[in-house]
Amino acid sequence: MEMTQLHNYITQSRARVKGNKSTPVEDFEPLLVRAKERLRTTGAKSLRANLNGVIVELVTNSDHQADFWSGNWWKGDDSVLPHARIYSATGVEGIEPSAYYCPALRTALFLNTEYYGQCKSWALGMAAAILEKGFNTLSIHGATALYKGRGAVIIAPTGTGKTTHSFKIFMNDQGKICGDDWAYVEFPDPIPADPRAPLMARQPEKALYMRSESQKEQPWLRSVFDRSMNENVTMRKEDCEYPVGEDMCSATKGRCVFNDGMSWCFYAFGNSRVLVKREDIRGPGKVVNEVPVDLVVLLRRDDHSPPEVRLTSDQAIDILQKGEYMVLPGAGPKEKWGTMSYEPWYNPYLLELDPARQAKFFRAMFENWRVPCVILNTGVEGIQESHNRIVAALESSN
Repeated sequence: MEMTQLHNYITQSRARVKGNKSTPVEDFEPLLVRAKERLRTTGAKSLRANLNGVIVELVTNSDHQADFWSGNWWKGDDSVLPHARIYSATGVEGIEPSAYYCPALRTALFLNTEYYGQCKSWALGMAAAILEKGFNTLSIHGATALYKGRGAVIIAPTGTGKTTHSFKIFMNDQGKICGDDWAYVEFPDPIPADPRAPLMARQPEKALYMRSESQKEQPWLRSVFDRSMNENVTMRKEDCEYPVGEDMCSATKGRCVFNDGMSWCFYAFGNSRVLVKREDIRGPGKVVNEVPVDLVVLLRRDDHSPPEVRLTSDQAIDILQKGEYMVLPGAGPKEKWGTMSYEPWYNPYLLELDPARQAKFFRAMFENWRVPCVILNTGVEGIQESHNRIVAALESSN
């Protein structure tokens, strides 16, 4: 029997809003004054998160953002001063939904937007800048999983299968999940020419902020999502993006779930999300907080590239630094779906981009630590075939 209610919140802006990631202090401070005044008069909450040792504080008058923030991160020590701050204020008159980051102040500002995805990603980006410059740490927009004690880091633009393939490893009897979106990899300083210990990819989030449309390919996830916190899940058939006739769905080529008596659909809107406790899926024994970096997998989706190519370090770095990809439904503005775009390092979260430092870290990973890197084309093979290639590469990695 289906639940009669879902913990779901519809945000006014259901995607990322326009942002300025390099706002000068003189432009930022007047906006911050207005936000703080609004927060002061509307009962704002202050919440601190620990992102691999970096304390990021969120001050917000949005209960939705506060709930997701608390469920997403490990709690930061209230006795430690924050390294970075995010102010998020709704109800600021005369300002359209927008976001600003001031590198000089290590402070971000969200105005009139409650969409959690952008808030989360900027928190990761703020911590990344601190860890990269001060602690020799590479930030990766990727999924991480463990198979037979070997770790895979799956790097790809949004919508090409990071979560799908990390979950395929996770669902294996000998697999475990670490994270589906982000990893921090700390390098020794100085970097050794012939290292003995493996690099470790660490998960900064205690939960998975997933595209709820993944339930389309993995129907068993519906019961997991039903008991999780959701954002922008479609609750009415008339709001579906994929209707066909009276009772069919173009996304699944099957019957509409609303016509089958269900009260919500997890894939009727391309940018709906769900915050899932990792241990709530298959128990705490299937969860790890770090994995050794034994294999790097890049994903692309087109109709002409080979299904698998083993890359040299130069090839891998060139592909990563260029970050060319096709914008898929739900991964950007609708008018850009199907067009080519560029996302350096396949990482849209980096607020303070340093290409030379990023290249140095990846080159050390591929050359000093001899981590193999393969690129798979999920556009010419099915999920199971690509998964088999990942497992085979893990089993043959040194």
